[in-house]
Amino acid sequence: MGDFGSNLRAIRKELGMTQEEVSERSGVQAGEISRIERGKRDPQVSTLIKLAKAVRVPPGRLLE
Repeated sequence: MGDFGSNLRAIRKELGMTQEEVSERSGVQAGEISRIERGKRDPQVSTLIKLAKAVRVPPGRLLE
């Protein structure tokens, strides 16, 4: 799942968003987003879907 975190970070930065902004849009705590982006935590499917919606991409794109 490390690729998920890297993909999330790359997309977030492309959009010029902070972790806090993604947190506000997704309802996922910023600390959790940080751990996911660093590969320290694997997200649940429900979290993956929330984060994908927050950065406006299909969930599958985060898993590429």
